[in-house]
Amino acid sequence: MRRIALAGVAMLAVAACTQTAPGVSRAAEQTVVVPGAIPGTSQQAVVSGEMNTLRVPVQGNTAPRHDLYIRVNGQPAVQGTLVTYGATTLQGYAGTMPVTAVCQSRELAKADRQFDCNITLNNRQTVPMSFRATPTGPQQPVDRS
Repeated sequence: MRRIALAGVAMLAVAACTQTAPGVSRAAEQTVVVPGAIPGTSQQAVVSGEMNTLRVPVQGNTAPRHDLYIRVNGQPAVQGTLVTYGATTLQGYAGTMPVTAVCQSRELAKADRQFDCNITLNNRQTVPMSFRATPTGPQQPVDRS
């Protein structure tokens, strides 16, 4: 009986310590047509992104940190850290074109967090990208609905 009780306590301790695992979640590249600065012109842009989840020391324990990197045509455009709970807006440039990432965090299960981002290019074109961190490492994002 004592073994069963100890096993139960151990299982509860493990469940209470569920943590988001480190790793890199990548979004598929997307090719979009972006209106140019001159009316009537446009250009193609390839947008890609990744989120690197790290465990960082915090008061004798660790906490997840989610660093987002967005590239346009292979060049860094936006980078920054996403807040674990709520919304984050990050801004940058691809050449002279402004790039914005507006990301909303949502919890799918304990230590299973998805970040749904809308990437805006030149203040017009929106590209949806999602990134997911789980207790077992990066996983495929779930539908945004």
